[in-house]
Amino acid sequence: MAAPPRLVVFDAIETLFSLEPVRLELRQIGVGDRALETWFARLLRDAFALTAAGGYAGFRPLAEGALRSVLADHDVPATDEVLDRVFAAFSTLPIHADGPPALEAVVRAGIPVHILTNGTGDTTEQLLANAGVSHLVDAVLTVHDVGRWKPAPEPYLHAAGAGGVDPSEVALVAVHGWDICGARAAGLRTGWCSRLEHHLSPALGPADATGDSLVAVVRSLLER
Repeated sequence: MAAPPRLVVFDAIETLFSLEPVRLELRQIGVGDRALETWFARLLRDAFALTAAGGYAGFRPLAEGALRSVLADHDVPATDEVLDRVFAAFSTLPIHADGPPALEAVVRAGIPVHILTNGTGDTTEQLLANAGVSHLVDAVLTVHDVGRWKPAPEPYLHAAGAGGVDPSEVALVAVHGWDICGARAAGLRTGWCSRLEHHLSPALGPADATGDSLVAVVRSLLER
């Protein structure tokens, strides 16, 4: 049986933090409950396309471009006020109930914790502070550090380098199949939580550990 990882890296948006405040804001401006999924699908599509083409843009430009297209679908004007309201909600995302105990389990095992996000570092650090878990996290890393969006290999390798360990000694924990795919291709171990997608496509998996909560995933990774 393999030794436990020497570094555990958590994805942030939807893995640790819920996007429900953003959904509520979208509902209030009149674009419907499913607009959140449409928005993020377009955001990731554009980010992945740009990355595959060898380019890079930060979270806000790509997210705003995708949001403008969703607003246009519903004939909602993309005014500065509307855009600011939606993006302000990102600073209020609550942590999922399984987040703190999962982070605590890794720390109790004597293993450092990093966050690796396609979002922004400042907002992620604010969310960790709001949730009272900043003391459990050793570093917040973003794709902006390397100018490449996950699931390109560079962000995952950057996380390993920041932790001073080999990629094979790093475990990524995420709820997105595409994140699992990227991390595994970069040589990391992977832990997939089924809370969001419920089914991990065989084309993107397998993960080294799976579970219906972050706690179950972390427990499996630490026991390996």
